[in-house]
Amino acid sequence: MSESAASESVASESAASAPAMSDTYRHFTRLFPYPHERIAVGAAATDAMARYDELAKLGRAEGFAPFFLNLNDTVLESMVIAVSLEHDIIDDVETLTPEQVSAYTRAVLQRYRTARGGASAEEYGSAAIAQQLRRVVDDGEDTNEDNSDEFNLNEFVDEFMSSDFLPDEEPEDEAPTLSALLCYELLDEEEQGEMLLLQIPTDDPADIPAYLPFGGWNDCPNAETQLAFTHYWREKYGAIPAALDGANCLEFLVERPVADPLEAKKVAVEQFAFCSDLPFQVFEDFEPLTEFIHQSRQWYFWWD
Repeated sequence: MSESAASESVASESAASAPAMSDTYRHFTRLFPYPHERIAVGAAATDAMARYDELAKLGRAEGFAPFFLNLNDTVLESMVIAVSLEHDIIDDVETLTPEQVSAYTRAVLQRYRTARGGASAEEYGSAAIAQQLRRVVDDGEDTNEDNSDEFNLNEFVDEFMSSDFLPDEEPEDEAPTLSALLCYELLDEEEQGEMLLLQIPTDDPADIPAYLPFGGWNDCPNAETQLAFTHYWREKYGAIPAALDGANCLEFLVERPVADPLEAKKVAVEQFAFCSDLPFQVFEDFEPLTEFIHQSRQWYFWWD
């Protein structure tokens, strides 16, 4: 399918075919007035990815980054809460303003840049990952303190890194299709949110967590911590945030997949620091997580 045909198949803004405007969509587009396309119900995931690729090329020239958002009430509520906490105001979607959202973005980016100082993305990211890993391990030990003789998370990670295990996955033959789109394609219409292909107004996709408030609850890192990871991973692997599926699933596309098996183990631990639910609740262990990372052009994160 040509790029123009893909564009026509996923964009649904014409007067004849535009879907009804829900309150959730109305509030989101008022607060986050980013150019976007609404992915039509039933549109093929591969067509949506073709449109993403088209916009990614255009965005590099015009200074924006494409990003898929499966919008629902929960993700909008979490965004409103994040912006409201920044300004110490009531989390009311009706009274929140686009100016307050923009101020949130500026504040988050400024805190990240100030904390990073003159360090490179890799230097600052490595330090932030180590700090986050210590926090995750400490939290895990606190949670399991009554069963400390049965399970020590720190020792578990050390044993994994020193084990003989190496992944043997082969490189992907085809360009990846994001899981969020595959799920959206298969869901019943009543169960779907509204899939938007946003044009985030930044020339650096690693900054996307500042433009779409997400995280800061349970074990999901806050925006500043996310920026340390996204800039680090973009620098090392060309890995960039590409989709947010509801309020708890984040996906990356990876331009330069991790080719070295030993490095894939290291990245598995980094991803554990970013998303502690990943190896135990999604992949069930570090080894299958490492096999997923090795040579893969997409990464997947889910928080409980």
